[in-house]
Amino acid sequence: MSTALESDTLVLENGQPLTCHIAHRRIGIGSVKVLLLHALTGSPQPEGEKGWWDPLFHPGAPLDPAACTVWAPNLLGSCYGSTGPDGVHDFPRITPRDQAAALARWIESEHLSFDALVGGSLGGMVALELALLAPERFRTVAAIGCGGRSDGWIWGTHEIQRTILNSDLPDGQAIALARHAAMLTFRGPEGINARFGTKDEIQDWLHHHGQALSARFTRASYLTLLSAMDDHDIGRGRGGLAQALKILRSPLHILGLSSDQLFTPPLILELARAAEEAGALGSLKWINSPHGHDAFLVEWDQVGLWLQGVLKGAA
Repeated sequence: MSTALESDTLVLENGQPLTCHIAHRRIGIGSVKVLLLHALTGSPQPEGEKGWWDPLFHPGAPLDPAACTVWAPNLLGSCYGSTGPDGVHDFPRITPRDQAAALARWIESEHLSFDALVGGSLGGMVALELALLAPERFRTVAAIGCGGRSDGWIWGTHEIQRTILNSDLPDGQAIALARHAAMLTFRGPEGINARFGTKDEIQDWLHHHGQALSARFTRASYLTLLSAMDDHDIGRGRGGLAQALKILRSPLHILGLSSDQLFTPPLILELARAAEEAGALGSLKWINSPHGHDAFLVEWDQVGLWLQGVLKGAA
């Protein structure tokens, strides 16, 4: 893990100052340079046995380390090395725009530019904001499973998780129960019903995911990043989505997930229409899958084929 320290203080959207640093990993030695941004509870380790996108780093895959060099930062507010709320008194509320601004400072300090900027879910939100804050740094932008803004459905599902996390339950139990609620927004009814034939089976599955997250994540980061996702809106202060996307200097490739129960297809289509109006739409593609929002972490063949096309166009 490498850490890039910012030399000055970031001023957040809400006007508060925050001195921050960004932890990141660099993977590979290839000529295609990719900045890869993780989702809500993801980490800067996308490859390897515990990596959240490991199949895409295998030999011959789109992110093969022999062909690509991938920078994988930990987002501001998370708990894998970058500045976050753990151990910080009165950590401020942050937004995806703030997270992108922290990354933009890091990129500038390292004099980096990339062939492709890729992010999924929360990582997609931050990728959109980063492409607007530093458009000259990226040859192409790819957003997976996110729209240009959050909506009432997302706010509502997050409020259920937030209520659990703000309860008096011990940390491990609160994180696990909040994760139970989240898993039903990350997956789709079709996939769940096909996989589980008894109540006990889905209970075991939920308990497994809850315990797994509680063993590696923190309550404070969970709350911080839920709030960040709630505040996602690239059109805020920029005249709306289409006007904002006119800032882009590179094509925007959007990957929607057909059965997404979190960022539902209408939000994906709204972003694509705004990008088209702005003259920034590179492509809109869909993963056809019963696995909901998590399809981009499951459907390796479809995701790999799409990503291969995105990177081929960026190289």
